[in-house]
Amino acid sequence: MAFVIRTDGTSERVWGDDKPTLTQIQDAVGGWIEHVPIIMEGMYMYCNEEGKLKGLPPNWLATNLIDFDDVICGDVVIMEEGDEEE
Repeated sequence: MAFVIRTDGTSERVWGDDKPTLTQIQDAVGGWIEHVPIIMEGMYMYCNEEGKLKGLPPNWLATNLIDFDDVICGDVVIMEEGDEEE
C-alpha cells in the first residue's frame, strides 16, 4: 500500500497493490527522493530531497508524521515496509 500526501492537504492511495517503481515515486514527489523516518510503525516516507531548495510549499500533514525538528516541503509518498521495488 502506498499513498501520496499533497501540500494542499489532500491524499490519495496510488498504484493499487503494485509496488511502485523508483520513477513512479520520483514523479509523485517531483524529483530526487529522500527517505524520512516517521512515527507510524511499519511505514516510511519519501519526500523530494531538494524540496526546501526548490521552494516547495510546506507539507504540514507530512511534517506531523516526523518526530524531529524540521519541516517537510512538497508532496510525499507514504509506504508500508516491504513495498519498495526490489
